[in-house]
Amino acid sequence: MTPVRIAVIGVGPRGLSALERVISHTLQDGPPVELLLIEPGEPGVGMHDVKQPDYLLLNTIASQLTIFSDERMTPGAPVTPGPGFFDWCQEHHGPVAFDDFLPRRLLGEYLQWAAGELLDRASASDRLTVRRVPAVAAAVRPDAEGATVTLADGVEHRVDLAVVTTGHGVAQSPPAATDGFIAMPYPLPDQVDKIPEDATVALLGTGLSAMDVIAALTVGRGGEFTEDGYRASGREPRIVLVNRAGRLPCARPATTRDRRAAPAAFLTQAAVAELRERTEDGRLDFRRDIEPLIHREALARMESAAPEEIATVERILRPVGESAPSYDAYVAELVARASADLREAERGLGASAVKEGLEILRDHRDGVRAAVDPPGLTEESHRYFMGEYVPLVNRTVIGPQKERIHELLQLIAAGVVVPGPGPAPEVARDGDGWTIASTALDRPHRIGADVVIKANMDWPVLDPEVDPVACSLRDWAAPGPQGALRLDRDGFVVPREASGTRRSVAVFGPPAEGASYYNHYVPSPGVWSRALTDLDRVLGPVLGTGRVTGRPDGDRPAQ
Repeated sequence: MTPVRIAVIGVGPRGLSALERVISHTLQDGPPVELLLIEPGEPGVGMHDVKQPDYLLLNTIASQLTIFSDERMTPGAPVTPGPGFFDWCQEHHGPVAFDDFLPRRLLGEYLQWAAGELLDRASASDRLTVRRVPAVAAAVRPDAEGATVTLADGVEHRVDLAVVTTGHGVAQSPPAATDGFIAMPYPLPDQVDKIPEDATVALLGTGLSAMDVIAALTVGRGGEFTEDGYRASGREPRIVLVNRAGRLPCARPATTRDRRAAPAAFLTQAAVAELRERTEDGRLDFRRDIEPLIHREALARMESAAPEEIATVERILRPVGESAPSYDAYVAELVARASADLREAERGLGASAVKEGLEILRDHRDGVRAAVDPPGLTEESHRYFMGEYVPLVNRTVIGPQKERIHELLQLIAAGVVVPGPGPAPEVARDGDGWTIASTALDRPHRIGADVVIKANMDWPVLDPEVDPVACSLRDWAAPGPQGALRLDRDGFVVPREASGTRRSVAVFGPPAEGASYYNHYVPSPGVWSRALTDLDRVLGPVLGTGRVTGRPDGDRPAQ
């Protein structure tokens, strides 16, 4: 029997999940399968370099990560059981708390181990043959019989199905500082090692990447956090935090191991489907249709909350342009709000009404995904969602650990970190350096900088030097909104000209961002996984196990 040929292009965490799903499906009867794993680096590791310093932390707690699967993650589909990250750490690194934010390198070690474990299991299969191809893929294109994957050296591989999981791109190392500007902060600390201690550095962004850069420029240079505050080493540059919102991110709240959020009451799959039926083309307006459901969902959790707690949640979910009379007044308000938010984070989920109200953005993320999935949003609404609402969600519930926010406030108190000059500042060249000027302060304020670091990540990556495969898809794919790929609900790329081609190229993870929502994560054990189920929708038919579309019961929270 002729084998089914599948290529997984880019074997970081999402590519490793694709390998796990292939192994799971080939446990059942079906045709022989030849799986190509096209990855120039260490399989599974992706951005989680095992040699990176310990001060670069994960932003997900240890018990919420796994590369294996269970029946609750993929209802109705075959599974490959195995230890999650937490259990693996307990066995290999001693006592670990379920809610620890561990060094990122440890996840890299787990992914390395899991890749080896999965490859060992695959080698024992009579049905599955895995071939590792240690090379950079340059392009992939569909045809009448499947797809062709072209490597950087020109070698071609014809396959029945190509699964693109190139993550954040791996083709080339990013350039270091160019004329006082660092466009990519990673890898750390390499990208910032040459910044002198007497320099002023402006960070564009205040999210997770910015926290990594701050850690590299402070504790990475010998500084130390103590009970009395931050003890500087003298090697730190001055760091200016610059972002459009002019706010610090909310701290991730403490949680309990057995916490399970209640099912959605308003932001449900059924509610989104009903809204689509009321429009001519099925597309939604996020502001008009979805945000009211989000607000109702948040307030439903806060029935016994104090008026000031409700006001805090409303202010975060419905931000309005704010001004301040002076820079000092702006900084004082910024620090006061961040300190108040930190207190709520320390109270934790189940105790803080504010954090429970905001957490619906994580607990019921799949309701937001349902709004973005095809046929999606109107063009204007998609621009608003990606440009304004996604950053709001990120700074509200996908921000740094509460410990990082505590450290950030210590750095501000020590003068090592200074807030930028208010919301929506203007960043402009000024001779050999830069000037950051206020636009929302009654009394104008300017801050000079020697180096600017773009401390945030853009998805999808549209640079052929970074992710040539994802960029090559745009040569033949139908254009999506704002440069995104146009994907169907199963994750297949929609071609510009459909005649003569099969649905044979599917995209998952960060390259799919924009066509769908929130694709950059490692699955969690014990809860329904959108990531694994989406992979099953593509792999099941080709492997002879059917198109699995298992979903959680009703509208229970999902990853």
